[in-house]
Amino acid sequence: MLLEILLITSINTGEANPDRKEVSASGRDPDYLGRHAMKSIIDCLLIWWLRTGRYSWSLLRRRLCESKYLSTVLPTVDSLEEIEAFLKQLKWTMDGLLHLYDCISYPQVTWDKEKDDCDSFASLAAELLHRWKPGCNPVLVTVVVRPVRASHTVCIVTVPEDNLCFFDSDSLQCDSYQKYDEVVAKISEHAQRLVCWDVRNPVTLEMIEFLKV
Repeated sequence: MLLEILLITSINTGEANPDRKEVSASGRDPDYLGRHAMKSIIDCLLIWWLRTGRYSWSLLRRRLCESKYLSTVLPTVDSLEEIEAFLKQLKWTMDGLLHLYDCISYPQVTWDKEKDDCDSFASLAAELLHRWKPGCNPVLVTVVVRPVRASHTVCIVTVPEDNLCFFDSDSLQCDSYQKYDEVVAKISEHAQRLVCWDVRNPVTLEMIEFLKV
């Protein structure tokens, strides 16, 4: 699993220890250049995964393995709070081996199996929002951070007065957010470093916005 391999590698390069001091390549730390080069390589792989690999794999896996779930009936909702209540009926779990990592399943798969990870929680929330009020413009926003295990996906929705709310797995978060990057800052505030983030159409998974930090 690509990101799990990167996670192990990042631990071995010292990422898991934020107190470890990195000095310049002046001779005091002969491993500095090696650690710096490895971190740069990991960042490049993470950026590629978020920009291209993740969604190509998700779309392929949907076609190969998930079409049978499309007939699953999703619940009807009348409010953001009702969506939150339905999401709380599901169990959070990490993607398994056959999902590789970060596979975004059809919303019907998540509802049928009653469990999935943050990516599919967000996808299900977006689908329920779209069916309830298409004009609320739900999107999927993913932040990739270091350490990799803290990366996260949420569903952002536009509410009256053009404010933004977001579904953080099964929790509805509303504040005076006006822009996507404000939500990104909120969900990555405890990370060591933000690598990149994107905004995607939840139905087609097409890119709306991508930012490399």
